[in-house]
Amino acid sequence: MSQRWALLLQYDGTEFAGSQWQPNQLTVQGALQSAIQSLTGCSVQVSMAGRTDAGVHAAGQVASFVTSRSAESMPAHRWISGLNHFLPQSAAVQDAVPTNDAFDPRRDALSRTYTYVLRVSNRRQPLWVRRAWIVPPPFDHEMARAALSILVGDHDFAAFTPPTEARSTSRTLHEATLAIGDHSCHISVRADSFLQHQVRRMVGAVVEVARGRVGLEELMRQFERARPGSMGPTAPACGLSLTAVEYQPPLFDTHMFNHHHCP
Repeated sequence: MSQRWALLLQYDGTEFAGSQWQPNQLTVQGALQSAIQSLTGCSVQVSMAGRTDAGVHAAGQVASFVTSRSAESMPAHRWISGLNHFLPQSAAVQDAVPTNDAFDPRRDALSRTYTYVLRVSNRRQPLWVRRAWIVPPPFDHEMARAALSILVGDHDFAAFTPPTEARSTSRTLHEATLAIGDHSCHISVRADSFLQHQVRRMVGAVVEVARGRVGLEELMRQFERARPGSMGPTAPACGLSLTAVEYQPPLFDTHMFNHHHCP
């Protein structure tokens, strides 16, 4: 008898070559599959809710796998402590729940939320460099919010992704917000799914507007033109985190965990 589990993962993506397995590279999927094999002696295939590029972090990534161990013989707390023993220090399981056999962390997800951290400063910021994009002033927060509002809704986001003929570039961006902290500002975006590099290119375009390099009318004109890969620049990977994946009913009690970004 087999049992499928869902895991809530947190990781610092700096040392990873991305979330998806790659030969001869340290990846989140590879590290997790290796940890499961070290813990159980069995090889498994792990699936994940969303792909993250090299250098991108996660506070709410969801992974799933099937094991021959029953939930009674191997309860959640043993999976959490055992896997964290074998995972590298840059990754950790935050929670584990048994699910039905049909659960698919990618296809069953209702939405994904990414958060991008910006630090506005004209000086080097050693404590922030691995977790934020250091942007020199000026930076107009209200213009950034206005730029984000243009992106919300049903649109063709081709301008924010490399040219592709594989699938539609139309997406629905449900939310795009800017929160200002004491030392940083966070851009959060939520959608059913995102295109390759879409979030980082959207952030890059918003920063161009906030710094006065591109006007709102020009942003809107380029966006509506939808020429593949034309908008950006692509913000550095270090500032981006996959912060939440939503399911119905919810898989995890996420209020237990702190998803704030801090150096």
